[in-house]
Amino acid sequence: MKKFYLLILAVCFSNFASAQSFSQVVSVFVPDNGPIVSIPITVSGLPTAINNSFGVEKVNFSMTHTYTADIACWLKAPDGTTILLFSGVGGGGDNFVNTTLKWDAPTSIANGTAPFTGSYQPMGLMGLINNGQNPNGIWQFQFQDQAGVDTGRVSFISITFSSNPAPGLALDSTRLPIVNINTGGTAIPDANKIPATFTIIDNGSGMWNYFDQTTYSLEGNMMVELQGFTGPSYPKKNYDFDLTDGSGNKIDTSMLGMPSENDWILKAEYLDYSLMKNPVSYEMSRRMGRYAPRTVFCEVLVNGEYMGVYNLTEKVKRDSNRVDISKLTSADISGPELTGGYIIEMNINGDPGAWNSTYLPINYATCNLPVEFKHVYPKADSINLPQHYYIKSFVDSFENALWYPGFQDPVNGWRKFAGEGSFIDFLIVNEFSANYDSYGRSTYLYKEKITDGNKLHIGPPWDYDRAFADGTQSGWVNEITHPGWPFPFWWSQFRQDSVFERKLYCRWHTLRTTTLSDDSFYIYIDSISNYIHDAAERNFMRWPELGVTDYDAQVVTLKDFIHDRNQWIDSALPDSDFVSTAINLPNIQICQFETVNATQGGSWMFNYLWNTGATTGSIPINSSGSYSVTVSSIYGCPTASDGFNATTFPIPDAYFTATSLGNNAYLFTPSFTTATLYLWDFGNGNVSSQMNPIAVLPDSPAVVSLTVYGANACSDIFYDTLNIVNSVYGIYTDKTIRIYPNPASEILFVQTDVSDFDRIEILNVEGRKVISEPFSNSISIQSLSQGVYELNLYSKTALQTGKKRFVKM
Repeated sequence: MKKFYLLILAVCFSNFASAQSFSQVVSVFVPDNGPIVSIPITVSGLPTAINNSFGVEKVNFSMTHTYTADIACWLKAPDGTTILLFSGVGGGGDNFVNTTLKWDAPTSIANGTAPFTGSYQPMGLMGLINNGQNPNGIWQFQFQDQAGVDTGRVSFISITFSSNPAPGLALDSTRLPIVNINTGGTAIPDANKIPATFTIIDNGSGMWNYFDQTTYSLEGNMMVELQGFTGPSYPKKNYDFDLTDGSGNKIDTSMLGMPSENDWILKAEYLDYSLMKNPVSYEMSRRMGRYAPRTVFCEVLVNGEYMGVYNLTEKVKRDSNRVDISKLTSADISGPELTGGYIIEMNINGDPGAWNSTYLPINYATCNLPVEFKHVYPKADSINLPQHYYIKSFVDSFENALWYPGFQDPVNGWRKFAGEGSFIDFLIVNEFSANYDSYGRSTYLYKEKITDGNKLHIGPPWDYDRAFADGTQSGWVNEITHPGWPFPFWWSQFRQDSVFERKLYCRWHTLRTTTLSDDSFYIYIDSISNYIHDAAERNFMRWPELGVTDYDAQVVTLKDFIHDRNQWIDSALPDSDFVSTAINLPNIQICQFETVNATQGGSWMFNYLWNTGATTGSIPINSSGSYSVTVSSIYGCPTASDGFNATTFPIPDAYFTATSLGNNAYLFTPSFTTATLYLWDFGNGNVSSQMNPIAVLPDSPAVVSLTVYGANACSDIFYDTLNIVNSVYGIYTDKTIRIYPNPASEILFVQTDVSDFDRIEILNVEGRKVISEPFSNSISIQSLSQGVYELNLYSKTALQTGKKRFVKM
């Protein structure tokens, strides 16, 4: 569309020493949701340099436009320096009427309401334009309508220079390293790196660094460009650079204490008002045992212009200090050498992809983009076809196995191709940060060589400057997702895997006790904010359009988010008995040989270790003393330990003798004479509670039992069979045979003075043999159902040599 400028009147400048204004009455149309419209204004007759003594003080303009929030406006100086005056202000209000933007106005235009009239502070730092440049020349007011529906028209513009100029930033000293980049005045492009030189001022930890210092910890050459997909559109840019020698060849160099490399990024963290979301996310990932890019805070100047606080950041690279996988060469096209390592990326950013997934993204209803993979290592321009097809085929196999109905199969399911732990940890980092730029964007994966595990892993984490956003304290990022970016189906499938879910629960709750506790976050965040505090305030003075006037409040906001988000995850992950190791064992008084049970629900999922050395869920308490047990889950849940003091009471001896009185009458005499209760059962329907009863037994064999009760209701039972014609083999019915505990749940212990027992049999109440095995002093009864059983002992010299009854709990 052609733009017509109607210049009604030009007023040169008022001729007095303290202030000189240049103004124009215009009629310039600003189209709906269109390009930037530049309105020139000529300045002449001023001193040849503007600075802190004389320079731009204010601008003034008028514009008709409904819904003023659609409009952005900049002031551009003759040397190209451009200052944001305002953007997105006033909401649905209308018009700017004789609006003055002045550095010392009482109110920021960001906090004003339409119609805007009177004086306001601009959103940008106007003093940056008073940088020593020659003001005589063409200045430009730039307007842009950034949304649909409404148009506007500018009717007046004015710029005033005075001896009360907008101040710049005072740059004296900082605790942070200082990085100076010099391109010789050439603008750093969005593509095609250009040569530049750099210096770094770093006097060491805890020392002050001075902006005018001329001694450097490092200096050299670089090739530099803007970095990121959306980053170049922001006023504060990211920079991607390679370190080079004098001939332009890349050279590996250690920077600010980080391992040597040639490829680095200066991250602006423009949208991160805490300036630390990336460092916090990466640090917690490292504490979880995963590699994450290292970062170092610094302050950056480009061609002498202060740009603010940055993070010097490692790029995702293959080497022993970063993604530690095997090196590939162009000759590795078959056999084990072909299998790794590889690094790939999911990140649709305009660069060509290597291949697309055969499966639709989980959010295909709102996203028409494919799940796309890119080569990172080897790079797209150096990977050969066998290597390309190998890694593509491996990722395809992983996706096919995960999509397959039998995806949980431990042999042929998705775990055959992928390292489960890395996916669990990646999920945790992206969930505690609520990072909606993850899972399908800025997501890296790497593949190990067959000799190193032959698995696909996800990570390292990357790009968290938009994470920790207010309003995302609840809800799973892997379920809600960003509607416009493709997310693979993997994460919904993982969450249907019962083992993955249990391990996720255990991993999260283990980390929450230490690494990811709220205090762990707070301590690290406080250490950063204390270190960068002054520099952070300077950063937001440089970029006042962000509206950050209280850096401490941004730190508190981040900490509050972390608390709320972690509390939500704590409650959202299922706390089921198959993963909870919580245990509470009180002090007890117990009968000797009875058991204490620490068994958790789903006992096969747990391991136990008692201070006695036992590894069963329950143990018999043989004597008074202190006992403790540690319970751990096979899924890695936090271990739980508890201890208790046990006071044991002896079990009375239920052994008895029977003296024949003739005619099938017997006198029964217990060996234990101080019982609180005797219960006799003569096997013929008759019972007695006397200490020494007399009973007449039938001609057929009769099983007589005595149960005795002692202190603390401890009891024992003894059986004897009477009216049997003894064979030459003999019967042991004396107290040389003992079993405990009784009742029992897992292990039954046998004590005897007889040395020639060689077999144990256990019969149920129907007389059916349920266990038969060689004699030992302990026998597992876990497989038995609850009920009453008879234990029979056999020896080499006797048929039936002894028996006892017991109860299985």
